[in-house]
Amino acid sequence: MTASKDGALRGGHSVTQDSLLSDELLRQLMAVGHVDVLVGLPTLNNAATIGGVVAAVHQAFAKYFPRDRTLLVNSDGGSDDGTPAILRESSGDTTETLTVTHSLRTSHLISTPYHGLPGKGNALRHILTAAELTQARAVAMLDADVTTMTPEWIAALIRPVTNQQFDYVAPVYERHALDGPLVTQVVRPLIRATYGWQVQEPLAAEFGCSSRFLSYCLEQDVWESKLARYGIDLWMTCAALSSGFRCCQAPLGPRATAPGLVRPVFRDVFQQVAGSAFGCLDLHASYWLTRSTADPLTMVGTPPGGRTDAPATDGARLTQSFCADLENLQSVLEPILSRDTLHALNRLADVDSEQLRYTDDLWVSTVYEFLVAHHRGVMRGEHIAQALIPLYLGRTGSFLIQYAAADPAEVNSALESLCLQFERSKPDLVERWNKTSQR
Repeated sequence: MTASKDGALRGGHSVTQDSLLSDELLRQLMAVGHVDVLVGLPTLNNAATIGGVVAAVHQAFAKYFPRDRTLLVNSDGGSDDGTPAILRESSGDTTETLTVTHSLRTSHLISTPYHGLPGKGNALRHILTAAELTQARAVAMLDADVTTMTPEWIAALIRPVTNQQFDYVAPVYERHALDGPLVTQVVRPLIRATYGWQVQEPLAAEFGCSSRFLSYCLEQDVWESKLARYGIDLWMTCAALSSGFRCCQAPLGPRATAPGLVRPVFRDVFQQVAGSAFGCLDLHASYWLTRSTADPLTMVGTPPGGRTDAPATDGARLTQSFCADLENLQSVLEPILSRDTLHALNRLADVDSEQLRYTDDLWVSTVYEFLVAHHRGVMRGEHIAQALIPLYLGRTGSFLIQYAAADPAEVNSALESLCLQFERSKPDLVERWNKTSQR
């Protein structure tokens, strides 16, 4: 959809047909007109951090894009802690800030709360629709919880699009090798082996993209699904990797969020992440089943060389949980896992929890067999994801125990070996998948 010089809307699939944006908001966007750079900021009760994020955005506009027409679009999910007011007060130039709410009753710099949690997918859809309407050449999407946001982050996400014509820019964070095991043990190696691209942070909330990619995303029918509500960040990455777009990575530095934030329950997070990964692989099977290599993804910029602290995680506690839970899971695991894999897991549970070694090949077999079971529909998808949690705890605990005192370089080497094992085992996954699809 575009706006003509006389203010009329021309074309457009996403705004008029789906009524995503109110008439008032459409008028305001047309008043803003064409922009070069748009930054999107979904929010929901981010009063503690929103000021610093907004300041970083306006500093980036002034420092790195002084000749460009810039716009900050905030989509608020119904904050009741004063987030929209703080956002407006923090804005260096209020004429550049447009506040969008899910209630679709919008005025310039005024936000009407939406009482409920519609999901991040709705916020992204509104922002991308606004970006399409204003014909933004490049978009950066940010996370309002981040406390380490800098103007350089925004520039790193935008410049590969404007200067080098990349369509999707994934971030690379500076983190300890033992940090983020849900990414390093599951999502990163799984996406790398299947989609065939070595992307460091497939779950990242921050990204940059081109107008071509955002228009493609708006055309997809994912927005009303559970995947949009719980896994939109992963879907964006996977859609870019699997649809012929030029993708790259950009280093942003360390990523931290405000202490004291209310975090979702881990089991819910794991279920959503694993379910989203399996859902994306179902959705894009025609692409990844034919990929035979895992190619490096271009890095735009130099990764920082600083060191970060190791996470304080008790690996033995995780392996103890695995050993305690496995016996009660037998009837659930039998239709999911092969006899050999389940037998190997039961043998693991018989050893001392601190000596437990959940090997790479056994872990890869576990994950791939769960993926095929999800594809077969042996039980509800959320139940399959839940059943994987104790096994993930066993693998993660084993890895933490084994490498707790190791040098980061040694840990990174072990993580690379895990990724390579996922890649080596992919032909077996493809064979199992195709047999299931032929039934």
